[in-house]
Amino acid sequence: MNRFTSFCLFLAAIPLSAQVSGNYQYNQQQSAQSASRNPATNPVIVNNNEILIEVHGLMNILADNYVAVFNILQVAETPDNADQLMNNRIAQFKQELKKTGLDTGEITVDMLSFVPNYDIQTEKKLFSKTYNEVPAGFELQKNVSVRYRHSAQLDAIVTAAAAAEIYDLVKVDYFIPNVQKSLDTLRTKCLAEIKAKTKAYEAIGFKLDTLKKTMADQFTTVYPQTRYSGYQAFSRPSLNAARKKSGGQSNLNEAPKTTSRFYNPLSYEQYDLVVNPVVTEPVVQLSYSVSVKYFLKEEEKPKNVYYLITPGGDIRPFNPK
Repeated sequence: MNRFTSFCLFLAAIPLSAQVSGNYQYNQQQSAQSASRNPATNPVIVNNNEILIEVHGLMNILADNYVAVFNILQVAETPDNADQLMNNRIAQFKQELKKTGLDTGEITVDMLSFVPNYDIQTEKKLFSKTYNEVPAGFELQKNVSVRYRHSAQLDAIVTAAAAAEIYDLVKVDYFIPNVQKSLDTLRTKCLAEIKAKTKAYEAIGFKLDTLKKTMADQFTTVYPQTRYSGYQAFSRPSLNAARKKSGGQSNLNEAPKTTSRFYNPLSYEQYDLVVNPVVTEPVVQLSYSVSVKYFLKEEEKPKNVYYLITPGGDIRPFNPK
């Protein structure tokens, strides 16, 4: 999320410690690649004539509609056979989805490609070889989109797809209800927070409500599919003992390491307020930032006053202009 201005003054910081970490944090500490975000900033005096107040808000929203997209690839020797096998798999997929209570009217099939495959045939001659491309079959590819309304249904949908030999889950799209209403709610809360901070400054003598000011704001929407992180958590053994026993150089044959992935929502530390902070499943995250810059009035400097002393000793005001 873009920030309007970076601040350097903090009013307060409350340290929080967690008793549970996890393998992801272990991996981050071992690799020293953990990146940190700046915590939410507080209003500061930008210079002698300006005061900037910022508020950053976040809202977590559960989706009420989802679309899972599966890719199906079918290869056969003839086009008719490829088409028939593809239709059989899709029909079985729909039949399995019916068993879960899903309406098959929520399923859409998208045609992608239907192309021939070629193989290499070798033609031997007396003193040479010729390699010829010959048709070897046909490849048919389609996408199947399944709409559902509860996140827990995805497990049953994947099981139904596997029963039809469909294993490629391309993506899951999330749709939230009444986006504009949620944005308005978040904006209202952030503007209320701006007013509260303004009153806090007025309590120490700044008359911010009577000054010239400018305002900027920005909305950002972050979807769950962009917030998945991966890591590998393992501890490497030392080769020193093995080298001592062998008396020479030892080679290490590394085993393949599994990459774990998890949903990693936006951190709350950069926000002044969070609506619906506790989440147990992937959510759509709306963020709103608002900044108000107040221009302070410059203090009036005392004007120079000139006096003239007359020959008689009188002192009179004198205007040199």
